[in-house]
Amino acid sequence: MRPLGPAALPLSLLYALGTSLFRKGYASGFLGRTRFGFPVLSVGNIEAGGTGKTPLVLALCRRILARGKRPGIVSRGYGRIHPDRDLFVSRGEGPLVPPEESGDEPALYAARLPGVPVAVARDRRRGVSMLEGLCDVAILDDGFQSLEVIPPVSLVFLPAFLAERPARLSDLLPSGPLREPVTSLSRATHFVMTSSGDSDRDRERGARALENLSPALSPEALRPVLFQRFRIVEVKSFEGQRILLPGELAGQKVAVVAGIANPERVEADLRGLGAEVSGILALPDHAPDTREMRSRIGCFAEEMKAKGAAHLLATEKDRVKWTEPPTETLPLGILSGEAELCDEPRWKTLLDELLGG
Repeated sequence: MRPLGPAALPLSLLYALGTSLFRKGYASGFLGRTRFGFPVLSVGNIEAGGTGKTPLVLALCRRILARGKRPGIVSRGYGRIHPDRDLFVSRGEGPLVPPEESGDEPALYAARLPGVPVAVARDRRRGVSMLEGLCDVAILDDGFQSLEVIPPVSLVFLPAFLAERPARLSDLLPSGPLREPVTSLSRATHFVMTSSGDSDRDRERGARALENLSPALSPEALRPVLFQRFRIVEVKSFEGQRILLPGELAGQKVAVVAGIANPERVEADLRGLGAEVSGILALPDHAPDTREMRSRIGCFAEEMKAKGAAHLLATEKDRVKWTEPPTETLPLGILSGEAELCDEPRWKTLLDELLGG
């Protein structure tokens, strides 16, 4: 959902009241919360839209696997055709169901992490229960608003604007991008921000964000700030073979199709590598693979070819939904990337505490 701006401020007041009552229902014990007997880690945000949760979940799973432990992932499976059905997307041996039944992010997890069990459930308690006995730690994807589970570790992405100014009422949906008031950040154990690539600048931005949160949070609720950033590691063919390295994108004229919440981030990443982006087709987040969608991509590819684009680039989240290339007008490349965990010792300490050393 795109923010509606200041005109929607009265609706933001109502929204703030509604979310407050919802949270109080759990805080008072009227609505039940569950603490599990094995580690649970939540990765979430308070903004609507994409902030980099999926790459971070993938990176954390790889770190946990490298320690000889087995992670599992629980998702709601946004966009799936039967949202009330609890099911295994993978039991740790690759995908069991097609993306339309699992949702695109769970399908991507199952494809990228074949050794990791993935469950989808509307109630995250049921999802975590499904993973008991199959993993050593459960990761809640986009789990910050899932108050029915009490995670020992809760990572929450901070909105970028907090490095510049305090939050305002107009930042709440539908006026602004926030799902909850920033006071809800007291539920987190760690804050996460996207790195600028400069560690000194990151420390300054983190300090400013905490300063801008201090009017809303008590000193005890201000959490450590961890940094991560997404980087493109290769461009693959539709079949999965490497066709380009990041450095080979410099000077190339490319077009982008992206069905994600924040397609501008893809464009910025490509421009940072020196690519010339001729145009971007922003599809709806979680958009299904339909004939109409393929027609739009085909028309866009024709237009971009006429502008001199050499490649049509798409995200892995889009690729996981396609059974065949959506167009043959331009060579198709799939952007494969990962989250880089900055200041590794701090991330190591977090995982030590979660996994017991």
